[in-house]
Amino acid sequence: ALTDMTPPVTIIEGKEVPQAPLKEQVRTTLRATADKSLYWCRQFAFITGVFGGSECLVEKYRGKHDVWNAVVSGCVTGAAMQAKQGPQASAVGCGGFAVFSLVID
Repeated sequence: ALTDMTPPVTIIEGKEVPQAPLKEQVRTTLRATADKSLYWCRQFAFITGVFGGSECLVEKYRGKHDVWNAVVSGCVTGAAMQAKQGPQASAVGCGGFAVFSLVID
């Protein structure tokens, strides 16, 4: 995303970064990095939990261990990730994650 390409902090306490003292720059940048790391940690935990749980349930229901379990689980995970954005986004997330799971597996 475009927001990931911009610097994490451009203004510190009303001053632009080059005018702010180095200690404030380091503290603010580390805090912003920690917040972003926590965000990605939560996202990864969500993906792992939903994918692993749904794959286990699908495999148990179908009674088979094959690539289609990962595809269905990918669809469930992609749809769950995009659920707040509406049904069209969920459908796109479902398809995208299912294809990704098929290619990876």
